[in-house]
Amino acid sequence: MNPTLNAAEWMHILEKLAAALPPQGPPVKLCLIGSAACLFGGMDGRTSSDLDVWRPHSDYDRAELRIAAEAAGIFFDPKSSLDPVRPYLQIVEPGLTQLGLFEPILVDRMGRLEIYRPPAENLIAAKLIRADPKDISDIRFLISLHRPDAARIRALISAFPPGSRERAEENLVYLEVLTP
Repeated sequence: MNPTLNAAEWMHILEKLAAALPPQGPPVKLCLIGSAACLFGGMDGRTSSDLDVWRPHSDYDRAELRIAAEAAGIFFDPKSSLDPVRPYLQIVEPGLTQLGLFEPILVDRMGRLEIYRPPAENLIAAKLIRADPKDISDIRFLISLHRPDAARIRALISAFPPGSRERAEENLVYLEVLTP
């Protein structure tokens, strides 16, 4: 069974993770993508079994973060199990997931741990690649919270690699329907 956690439960885990980091050293920067923006943005009922860490905009010592994650009671970047039995941090590289270029936005700081997220436009563009029901719900929430620039979303999608671009372009209809 794969447990799903709400924002308060994830925040408690992140606080435990921050406390488990050694007090000395550079900041541990995690850029969270996917459900994190909705979780920490206040979306009612949103839960997740994982927090996706966007590697290109994160900066951490892998061994140090793995030890802190384990001390906080979560898996770190599981690769051998598709259904971990406890929550986990998943390190995500560009590939199936695309976000485009962006400047990360600081969400929170806890000791050495700094939590960032991409702008709403980048999150929406990424969610339009898959556009499953949970993604559509997230897009609706992000639109209501941030009033994103639709032209910026289209520009981001146009720069995606061909396969991702084609899927996201096919799903742009959701953006048109959900934007007031």
